[in-house]
Amino acid sequence: MYTVCREHLERAIDEFVEVYEQPPDIYLLKELHFSNWTAPATCDFCDLMPVYLVV
Repeated sequence: MYTVCREHLERAIDEFVEVYEQPPDIYLLKELHFSNWTAPATCDFCDLMPVYLVV
């Protein structure tokens, strides 16, 4: 699972496919709400605010 900014979306997809050998599901973080999970404040690859959840 990756939380990423727009700039790193493609990198997250590539890494997900390499590990799991299937395409990920991609969600906009602003459209999601989980009662027991809060999105990280920064992208997994940089210090920008994440926009996407890649799972």
